[in-house]
Amino acid sequence: MLMCRRTLLFLFCLFLYSFVTFARTVVISDIDDTLKQANSVGTAPEQIYHFLKKVPYLDMRNLFNEIKNNEKKNLGTIRFFYVSAAKDFTFNADKWIQKNQFPIGRSTLKTLNEKRSTYDFKHAVIKDIIEAEKKTLNVEENESLHILMFGDNAQADAMVYSDLTHEMHLDSAIFIRDVRAEATFFNSTLPIKKIIGVNYFFSEVELLAFPEFHLINPDLKLKTYDNYKRRALIPQYTLKTLSRRLESLYGDKSRAASDALNFWNDYYSRF
Repeated sequence: MLMCRRTLLFLFCLFLYSFVTFARTVVISDIDDTLKQANSVGTAPEQIYHFLKKVPYLDMRNLFNEIKNNEKKNLGTIRFFYVSAAKDFTFNADKWIQKNQFPIGRSTLKTLNEKRSTYDFKHAVIKDIIEAEKKTLNVEENESLHILMFGDNAQADAMVYSDLTHEMHLDSAIFIRDVRAEATFFNSTLPIKKIIGVNYFFSEVELLAFPEFHLINPDLKLKTYDNYKRRALIPQYTLKTLSRRLESLYGDKSRAASDALNFWNDYYSRF
């Protein structure tokens, strides 16, 4: 009788184990204006200045490394892919990623002869990445695929990520940096431009509230909040972007500059 119970218990444990889900996380990220300050919506001279400077968003770098560290906590495999519409002859993405200590991963940029639009290029490249990852999932261990997508709203990232999520029925979370200052609430009279299902953030401090980052090291959280209090998270050129947006709405440069500064100060009093 005892042997029978032990056998049943053993079989029950095997049954439960067969339904254990092992997760693989794939991080897909844009580079310019997402990980690297680029001012893509600024004037041509402003864009050139930041292109030459190649300054990273350090808090995003820290967040990515914290995500990578979850792999060491036995939370599943975590892989990084960097996809940019920048021409590869203008920017050595692999070298920049390594130099600035982002997690190592495969980077894909447009070649000199690439003629596809930013949307078409990114859609095709990211779709290939996801399909390749799906093919290597461990079916016997019920390995699932979770995707974290990071980008900005300077161009097509939000639409590409949203479309792929629906087309491929992905388990994904989308995070878009609001470099256009048009997806963040500043005033009830201002229109907000968002895609449903996409998470927008004006600075990294907002990311800490999302469940995807609930395991973030407390020290990193404190550092991010400290940088927020020091107003070190958002490039100063974004204030110009906000002012220009308001000017286009108001038709009044002086009022736009004044309101932009007020909205900016209000944002830095929220958290």
